[in-house]
Amino acid sequence: MKKHPPRESAYLLENKKEVPATFDKIARRYNLATSLSQGYSIDLQRSVRLMQLRGNESILDLCCGTGKSTLQCLEAVPRGEVLAIDNSIEMLQIARETVGNKFPAGRCRFRQADVMELDLPDNSADAIFMAYGLRNMPDYRICLNNLWRILRPGGVLAIHEFSLADSVFSRFYWRLLGYGLIIPFSAMITGNVTIFSYLIKSVLTFLSPAALQKMLSDTGFYDISAHPQRSWRRFILFTFIAHKPLEWTH
Repeated sequence: MKKHPPRESAYLLENKKEVPATFDKIARRYNLATSLSQGYSIDLQRSVRLMQLRGNESILDLCCGTGKSTLQCLEAVPRGEVLAIDNSIEMLQIARETVGNKFPAGRCRFRQADVMELDLPDNSADAIFMAYGLRNMPDYRICLNNLWRILRPGGVLAIHEFSLADSVFSRFYWRLLGYGLIIPFSAMITGNVTIFSYLIKSVLTFLSPAALQKMLSDTGFYDISAHPQRSWRRFILFTFIAHKPLEWTH
């Protein structure tokens, strides 16, 4: 275990391109940590359902991690396909092993790439799903502009993300959960304090629900909505749904 996790997590906050390498170190134990987190997969499933897909779409699953979001995307498009992207080599390998092998060739592809530098063609994805990823991007606005470019007109974007309202309660609640439960519990399972300390701080510095919706609107998206997750997560975890107009200039 690292001696100075607070200092190292502050470094990650300033140098977010280093985050994937840190996830590489805990990839094999990360699934266990999330599987013991109440509602983790159910939340992802609900977020995918909020996209209201027909079932034949081509979905781009960004920051797919170990593939739990990829699995939910695949189940939502039985006649479609999913391209799952992450910048962590080890997390992607687990996704291939645990999810990719369950589906026929062509239904799911995996690719290592930096979401900030995606070179996918314009208007090439029917839908984009991004769970716990936008917060890790060095520049939120540039990232959203790129997602807008890749999403086809009429397509839907879902961002599944921790986001705190501009209130004393929300921030206190997150600190209580983070420092009282998430860090000690996850560090015990994975042996890594740094990445989970970074997690707590990155949420505290991320956009509020209102600010993120405004940024989505400024990017050109419309019909934007924020859906709180259920139970104890409703104060801190949201699904943001946004659509790209059929006719647009940008």
